[in-house]
Amino acid sequence: MKKIFLCIVLMAVLLSACGAPAAPPTPEPTLPPTATSTPAPLPTPTPLPPTATAEPSPTPDPLLFRDEFDSVLGEGWQWVLENPQTWSLSSEPGWLEMVVSSGSVSAGSAENLLLRPAPEGNFELETKVKFKPTGDFQIAGLLIYESAANFVQFGRAFCDYPQCANDGFYLDMVVDGNMNPENFAVSAPETDVVYLRLRREGSTYTTYASEDGLEWKLIGAHTSDMNGMFVGLVAAQAHSAPKPAQFDYFLINSLP
Repeated sequence: MKKIFLCIVLMAVLLSACGAPAAPPTPEPTLPPTATSTPAPLPTPTPLPPTATAEPSPTPDPLLFRDEFDSVLGEGWQWVLENPQTWSLSSEPGWLEMVVSSGSVSAGSAENLLLRPAPEGNFELETKVKFKPTGDFQIAGLLIYESAANFVQFGRAFCDYPQCANDGFYLDMVVDGNMNPENFAVSAPETDVVYLRLRREGSTYTTYASEDGLEWKLIGAHTSDMNGMFVGLVAAQAHSAPKPAQFDYFLINSLP
């Protein structure tokens, strides 16, 4: 009986060895290797082009013309009723000397009007004059001229009428042959040398005077629609003995 049991057990073992092959063990899932995290390189900043240094806009030079009266007259001048015997650039070098004539602009008889074409637009005339008038109605100064019937003259002059200031600054406006009665008479200083300015802005003509060329005093203003085609210097109206007036320079500045 014992032999029969051993045989049965042996057969069971043999059958088990000859059965279907065992399934391979399921491998343990493994994580893929962790990629080494390499930081992305920072972008290289694109260099900006250098900012151009802003150049300041040049300030427009207002000077249109200047004559220092050194030995010869500047280009562009023309004489009206020239008398070569009564003007000079050599009597006092660096100054234009003009003997104050007996004629007048309004009568068309003033000698040695020194004129040049007026600029377009608004402008200002300036001069430095050495002159001390002593008799009616001597004047030396600046002129804006269309004709004998239409002009503005501003200068140092003499007048002993009630509306005058004797030796002083006077603005004369003549329109269509008629002189404006307001001359804005202002007494001149004791010094022989003064500075004069005559400004045109549209139809307004404004005048200033100075003792030193630095501090300017408003004298007066007139309006006129005349077409002032010429600008320049005048030395005239000497009803008494003529005397010289000397001009150190003449300039024209543009105005806005």
